[in-house]
Amino acid sequence: MFWNINQFNVDGKLVIITGASQGLGLALAKAAFSRGADVIIIARREAILQAAVADIEEFRLSTTQTVSYIAADISIASEAERVIAETGRAPDVLMCCAGSSIPKLFIELTTDELTSGVASNYFTALYMAHAGLKAMARSPVPSHSRHIILFSSVAHFYSFIGYSQYAPVKSALRSLGDCLRHECIPYNIKVDVIFAGNFFSEGYTIENLTKPEITKKIEGPSKPITADECAEKIIRQLDKGNQMITTDFIGLVLSSMMLSGSPRINYLVQTSLAIVLAILAPVWEWLVIKDIRKFYEHRSMAAAEAVPFSAKDGDDDNTNYHGEES
Repeated sequence: MFWNINQFNVDGKLVIITGASQGLGLALAKAAFSRGADVIIIARREAILQAAVADIEEFRLSTTQTVSYIAADISIASEAERVIAETGRAPDVLMCCAGSSIPKLFIELTTDELTSGVASNYFTALYMAHAGLKAMARSPVPSHSRHIILFSSVAHFYSFIGYSQYAPVKSALRSLGDCLRHECIPYNIKVDVIFAGNFFSEGYTIENLTKPEITKKIEGPSKPITADECAEKIIRQLDKGNQMITTDFIGLVLSSMMLSGSPRINYLVQTSLAIVLAILAPVWEWLVIKDIRKFYEHRSMAAAEAVPFSAKDGDDDNTNYHGEES
């Protein structure tokens, strides 16, 4: 690892970022623009994109830079193809940052919410990576490394109750990244996967409205960082050449439970942690299951107490005046 070399030089390069009208995507767009990149941001709502472009403009490094937007629903394959066609040239960096989460118990999710989880978190990245890679493969192979960056989640490393709409789909992005990392070798394209922890954003606020109490308990009292801080951590790791990137210590620890053949962040630390966690992880899981059982016991008790007194007493609310069940 060449720690003293900037391996993520975007000066004069084209950076396309999806889901960049707000939150982490917008923070990354500002960071790339401040480093001299030409930036195109993608999202569905044009009015918010226009405001985002104005925000990004404040980080201009040179007069020759360009920043623009394309409004598109990239969970549709043809829309992703249109976006790449409208850019006019192959991207040097493609950041697939779009996504959302609806933390609920699986049994309480609607089919529409399950479908939206797959569409917003997987199809947006799948179709953009597919369209982007085809464009990059058609262009001459440059001497500098290009990047396709997929945004998974730290929830991939340890999936638990409340994230059934989100974590499995984010796990698919890690697998996609492993596949593409091999396929992109002849095109001088690095495939990076980001496993961000909690950070403040519009989406984070909305998530907490539906998040079950047991989910909050398992997560623990974490202090989310800002989207700008998260973007800074990601860029710093890309500068170092890392391809499997976490944004906090707990992410690094949890990643050590699922190393597989993917690139390492720190070989010695993660290997050591993997050995320790092989022993401790079953104990942690036992404690989690214990909390989950208590959660359901309390829910059952609360449900029983909510039943009307007459119904619990066997009153005749469910019978008609002839003594027959209605």
